[in-house]
Amino acid sequence: MDFEEYLNLQSATFAQLYRCLPISLLKKENADDGNRVFMPVSALDRLGYLHIEYPMQFQIQNATTLQTSYCGVLEFTADEGFIHIPTMMMEHLGLRENDLVLLRSTSIPKATFVKLQPHTSDFHKLSEPRYLLEYNFRNFFCLTTGETIAVAAGDRFYYLDVVETRPADAVCVIETDCEVEFDQALDQAEPAAAMQVDGVGAGEPEPARFTGFRMRMDGKPVEEEKKTMPPPATAAAPPKRGLRFGSSAPAAGGGVKEAKSGEKDDGNRFTGKKYSLQF
Repeated sequence: MDFEEYLNLQSATFAQLYRCLPISLLKKENADDGNRVFMPVSALDRLGYLHIEYPMQFQIQNATTLQTSYCGVLEFTADEGFIHIPTMMMEHLGLRENDLVLLRSTSIPKATFVKLQPHTSDFHKLSEPRYLLEYNFRNFFCLTTGETIAVAAGDRFYYLDVVETRPADAVCVIETDCEVEFDQALDQAEPAAAMQVDGVGAGEPEPARFTGFRMRMDGKPVEEEKKTMPPPATAAAPPKRGLRFGSSAPAAGGGVKEAKSGEKDDGNRFTGKKYSLQF
């Protein structure tokens, strides 16, 4: 982008070059989680004069390599000329401290579907993964296909690849009802692929799969869809696994309603549970 194009862009929307710094320098608890940035107060003043969609949505780009991602804003407390970015986002964009980034306002669609792939199979063994995701996704403004996110459970971090998002490659996960599906973990998928190439394991049962559950990422209730349970899946048609988080109004009262799956299985799969969370 040349300087004239940069000036023309500023006249139509918010677009600003900043030097980037890691959020960890601010030493604010949980600020480095998710994908929200710290901008200077001058940005807030300028955004106030523009017709900006709320919640504020931004495209962030490495000014040298043009690698792009998307983010929200957490605070307008950064020093003038600087923007503080989460560590994982800096790594994904190939940024180092004081590198130039171009931040511009944008609009991305609400998420309707997200597919995640854990790096390790022990994520599927968590006793209450719904609470883990519900807590961590409060720090995420959006998800972008091809990126890796981290969710924390105490001192342990679990890494998840964003394999697919709909209806676009970048989607907003604020105030939306979205289905989430889990792929087989990376440390399980790779050996399975190698066995197929070598012709080993033909006719043997598939490894245990995580079939997921339904939940709300933002702590709000979701309407359960009434549908017929599918027949037991075969190797040619693996079952869908998913969870839901949504934007309908909070239900009165509290607690968790749990319904165990009635589907019979061949004994080699973990069929999961469905939950309707109420707060």
